[in-house]
Amino acid sequence: MAPQSRILLLTRQPALEAEFKAAGAGARLQVVESPASSALDPLLRRGIDLVAFDLDLPQESLQAGLAALEDYRDVPVLGLGKTDEHWQRMLRGSPLEEHLAPPYPPDQLCRQLEELLARGRFLRGAELVGRSPAMRDLRERILLVAPTPVSSILLTGESGAGKDLVAEALHRHSPRREHPFRPLNCGAIPENLLENELFGHEKGAFTDARARTRGIFEQANSGTVFLDEIGEMSLAAQVRLLRVLEQREVTRIGGDATIRVDIRVVAATNRDLQEAVSERAFRLDLYHRLKVVELSIPPLRRRSEDIPLLIERFAAELAQGGKTRLEGFSTAAMDLLQGYAWPGNVRELRNLVEHLVFLAPRSLVEPEDLLPHLESPPARSLPVPTNKTPDQSERELIYFALLDLKREVAELKNSIDRIAQTPPRDGAEVVQQAPPVVQPVVPESPPQVVYPVEDAPPLYDPASAASAAIEPLRTLKDLEREAIEQALDRVGGNRRKAADILGISARTLYRKLKEFGLE
Repeated sequence: MAPQSRILLLTRQPALEAEFKAAGAGARLQVVESPASSALDPLLRRGIDLVAFDLDLPQESLQAGLAALEDYRDVPVLGLGKTDEHWQRMLRGSPLEEHLAPPYPPDQLCRQLEELLARGRFLRGAELVGRSPAMRDLRERILLVAPTPVSSILLTGESGAGKDLVAEALHRHSPRREHPFRPLNCGAIPENLLENELFGHEKGAFTDARARTRGIFEQANSGTVFLDEIGEMSLAAQVRLLRVLEQREVTRIGGDATIRVDIRVVAATNRDLQEAVSERAFRLDLYHRLKVVELSIPPLRRRSEDIPLLIERFAAELAQGGKTRLEGFSTAAMDLLQGYAWPGNVRELRNLVEHLVFLAPRSLVEPEDLLPHLESPPARSLPVPTNKTPDQSERELIYFALLDLKREVAELKNSIDRIAQTPPRDGAEVVQQAPPVVQPVVPESPPQVVYPVEDAPPLYDPASAASAAIEPLRTLKDLEREAIEQALDRVGGNRRKAADILGISARTLYRKLKEFGLE
């Protein structure tokens, strides 16, 4: 048991207090004899990992204590004592999650406390990080489903959202946790090898089959099999998988003996399996068999409030011995991260943090340090309610505009490179031709229209029209130079302020000044 665990025991029985001290050796135990709400609230606010109630307390005291716990959903609760029908009716719907009746053998009580403390750590985000409502609900559903005998669970969500972590949590908090957990990525294994990985083979079943091999269903007997990217599985393998789910038995390739297995199958996909069923790429009966319980993992863009916690966790994991240049993010940089669409979800965020931990250009990350590593966000056509100030929203719009500009410049550069690299046709000679001169067309008999003197249009000047027609367009380089000059004029020559206005780094501005001869 973790020595930092804090346990709160509500009892008036010294014997029960002594039993708790023996079972929770190493934990910090605090005993309260009068569990009134006014007495419990300060203790709960300071952080309690587990609360144990003596059910022999007076009914009023017990109800007051349970009422105080209603706002602390992530604190596990244990009831101790005998219960009759009256108590069971009263406790129905209360925060009490587990119940033990006397006597309390030390090993059983210790095991119960350890399980509940692990449950509390999980609910507080020790494994699946996040305080957003979506992540709280997901963790609660995991703890609701994991202990049940449900044998098939389907995880849906975008790539990089963390479906593998959810599968591991389902195994770790289930009665199967002492048995194997075997993951398999169905999309990463060639079709002709996938069935061999799943079901195994007998000796001599095919060339090079020199010995009998067990598949992961046999290897994970009494445990959990995690099939990632289940939507990529071939139809032939789907038929055999359906048999495993329905009959709980497997047959090795090249064999005829059936082998009984007791497994839970957790399948995951980032595809729309209903659409795959309509396209006849996935079996309807298998889809319904897998979807006994479905858990949807939210994408990172729908829980942006979790980004600071995820960054903190990743930075702590990646920093070697605390050696890192990364000390934090400016307010503008964090606003940019929380407003970004994150097409790669948590995996993309972790890769970004890994880069910054070792290669951050400065200790406090600014938006310009992030822009080269972010993809262009999708357009936002509808207003979305936020808790941001107008200044923060305006900065966010500017960053999005810069991301769009970065994408457009890259596309333009790629187009120019493709044109420059296109070879001329065989036998053709590349000739530089001057652009055609556009001559104005003057109507022979313009219609006679009488205007008032003050509304008369300007006289038509063929010379000026021709001059305007052949006037060359201004280049991007001219526009860039003019923008830099205007920015410098606006801030009285302060180059750092000019760089902020232009949305570029000071280093880039100095390079541009040298390029345009404006130093």
